[in-house]
Amino acid sequence: MRPFAYLAAALLLTSAAALAQTSAPNRWGAETATLPNGLEVIVLPQRRVPAVHHLLLYRVGSADEEPGKSGLAHYLEHLMFKGTEKTPPGAFDALVNRFGGRQNAFTTYDYTGYFQTMPRDQLAAVMALEADRMAGLKLSDANSKPELTVVLEERNQRTNRPPGGQLSELANATLFINHPYRRPIIGWEAEIKGLTYQDALEFHARWYAPNNAVLVVAGDTNLAEVLKLAENTYGKVSAQPLPSRPVIAEPPRVAPALLVDRSPRVTDAAWGRRALIPSWGTATPKEVAALALLTDILGGGIDSRLDRALVRDGKFALAAGAGADLLRRGPGMLYLSATPAPGVPLQTVEATVESVLDTLRRDGVTPEEMARSLQRLTGGEAYDRDSLTGLANRIGRGRMVGQSLADMAGEDDLLRSLTVADVNRAAQVLLPTAFVTTHLLPKPAL
Repeated sequence: MRPFAYLAAALLLTSAAALAQTSAPNRWGAETATLPNGLEVIVLPQRRVPAVHHLLLYRVGSADEEPGKSGLAHYLEHLMFKGTEKTPPGAFDALVNRFGGRQNAFTTYDYTGYFQTMPRDQLAAVMALEADRMAGLKLSDANSKPELTVVLEERNQRTNRPPGGQLSELANATLFINHPYRRPIIGWEAEIKGLTYQDALEFHARWYAPNNAVLVVAGDTNLAEVLKLAENTYGKVSAQPLPSRPVIAEPPRVAPALLVDRSPRVTDAAWGRRALIPSWGTATPKEVAALALLTDILGGGIDSRLDRALVRDGKFALAAGAGADLLRRGPGMLYLSATPAPGVPLQTVEATVESVLDTLRRDGVTPEEMARSLQRLTGGEAYDRDSLTGLANRIGRGRMVGQSLADMAGEDDLLRSLTVADVNRAAQVLLPTAFVTTHLLPKPAL
């Protein structure tokens, strides 16, 4: 077992009178407070419908697993629905189904989340059940071993069976040399098979605590109501010492890599490329904003550089685009993709992409491109604000990687403040040696 540096629990436990609260209006009308046990509470009042979205996020994900136990964070996510001493298995699902609500959970590299969307008058019940499983689980071989079969089947559906699934997994493991992001979130198959309920209980005891969590509640409620319910439920769970989360250095890639997979299940070839880039956890907000704008200019939609070169003008591809994962504690990732047009070899697509990248690094972007991308990137918040879940999810995920409400609220203004020179500097991180390229090809019949 790895050694952990622990925080002093005494520093996290305060009297109820020390409740920290901020209710000043902000861009979204969000109100925040922190319970004495360290649970951060964010409330987003929205009075359109008598419903609430309850999102609880823990600052732990697959990157926090011990070597040899990949998939443990995700396995625990499944086991959180197996019941506790107070709550029998299925009771949580029964409550949600009875009132026509919905619930689910997800695991990422950096955090794990559990959410329910319910009628507002069921918020107290949801919080009680969620706090109950934060405090402890009732696990055994009988209720945990069958879930390994469920997880393995999920891996089959998402990774093993889809054409290109294993190639994508291998590309990720090749891209990261040292960082735990190289392990798949769902886990390597051989290691999943070796996981036990004792592993899950130890992981739960280590990480699942109020002082390692953020609660976001959006909908027909307010901070005073949520705090009262939270103090009566989550407030009864004690804070605890937490393991450290070390910063893992990722060495620079000194040579590109090419991975080729031929599969009888593939009918149309596909080209992909990925590279490590700075993220919110490793760079300044301005650098991250410039990378977001650069990615959109490169392949964010119609009239992007890749779309023009490969689809609209060149007719070499049926589709082409770019995306970036910037909301991480560790290194971010840029990914490019293209589907060749019938009869066009992947080499033609690749040469065109490399020409686009060379031109971008050499000549930079134009003010007109920046204006178009700004319009796309700053127009999405209206949709989030119109949704019961969108803004809550965005704020919760931002808090998981260290963004403050002010950081998130200022993102559009930061994007608008960027200059052409800022974006051109960001383009210089796209070094040819940094890329891992994938070719997914049909396998000829014998």
